[in-house]
Amino acid sequence: MYTDEEIREKQQLARAAGLRGAELLDNIEAIKRDCNGIGAAWMPDATREWISTANPSLVVVADIHDRRYSEGGTEADRQAADAEFRANGMKMAKYVYSWYDPRRYWVMWQVWKFSALLAGGGALAFNYREEESGNNH
Repeated sequence: MYTDEEIREKQQLARAAGLRGAELLDNIEAIKRDCNGIGAAWMPDATREWISTANPSLVVVADIHDRRYSEGGTEADRQAADAEFRANGMKMAKYVYSWYDPRRYWVMWQVWKFSALLAGGGALAFNYREEESGNNH
């Protein structure tokens, strides 16, 4: 769980980097409830901590994504959340590292890999909600 100070730092970073969905980090209680670093909730804490430590620039991106998944919605909402994760991840890579820094391209590669994992397994973690029409996907 994040401290209030860590959450404030995430809020500032997300806004400074111009990440879409940064406003989702304004609800401190929701952040503490929904966000767990990089990785699925079913993964062991040590595994998520290792992945997050290895990819520090993507943790705030994953936090926004966790909030989107918590809000739930339709399959289209899930796909939009995953697309936002990709866009925000690429934006963070460019925000944190200069074009000549190889770490920028490492982060971009990680974003691509994480996006592929989301495409394959994200539906299991997404909080689907019934649409107004009554259809549940």
